[in-house]
Amino acid sequence: MWKYANVSVRGTSHAKNGTPCQDYSLSRTFEGPGGTRVLLAAASDGAGSASRSDEGSELACTLFADAVGSHFARGGQVEELTREFCESWLGRFQRAVRARAAKAGCRSREFACTFLAAVICEGAAVFIQIGDGAIVYAEKEDEYMWAFWPQQGEYENMTYFATQSSAKKFLQHSLHTERTYGEVAVFTDGLQRLALHYQTRSAYAPFFRPFFSVLRRLEEEDHTRYSDSLRAFLDSDRVNERTDDDKTLVLATWQREREESS
Repeated sequence: MWKYANVSVRGTSHAKNGTPCQDYSLSRTFEGPGGTRVLLAAASDGAGSASRSDEGSELACTLFADAVGSHFARGGQVEELTREFCESWLGRFQRAVRARAAKAGCRSREFACTFLAAVICEGAAVFIQIGDGAIVYAEKEDEYMWAFWPQQGEYENMTYFATQSSAKKFLQHSLHTERTYGEVAVFTDGLQRLALHYQTRSAYAPFFRPFFSVLRRLEEEDHTRYSDSLRAFLDSDRVNERTDDDKTLVLATWQREREESS
């Protein structure tokens, strides 16, 4: 019922400096109560000035996926992914970062990263964010809305990170019930200027429409080819002319079983 893909691409500025892609993303499904399929789409953007932020972004996403997977393995529901659940994950993440930093002989700041995640099933959705980037979703085809506007720090190019001691203060959490969001996109700040319209503070539908149009029609055996095409687009001259940062895009679309059998 879920079709999804995720791609993280190194920015041209990172390529010039010889630094790795500091973004990380994942998309997967879990079995929820009653056999429902639950989607997790997550992304994290490592701070460019932090030497181990690529490790931090991967750790943030994988630890959250582990926590969500354990939750559903115990019979939990999407509605039970409360703010307290997310704060508990954040505490575990920060402890893991401190342990890695102590072993490496550096500060936790070197693992600095943002975090975004969407957990969705039929009738319920939870959105979580710390920092910039955005989550865009649609209840009806081609009607795209954002969950949280990208967080900006004191200055324009600053934001907040999951590694900060004050991260709990900036953690944004929202729960939506009795609605089915059939499409969702999660992306890091490298794509903000392409995917969001800042003057109207809205999601820029022409950016998302082509991706979802193809994804809806995709056959399972074409997923790898779709991811390759998505990667090629994010690394194209057309995109790199507008942003030199790392770029991550996670896309997912939900279809009813009756549509598959028709």
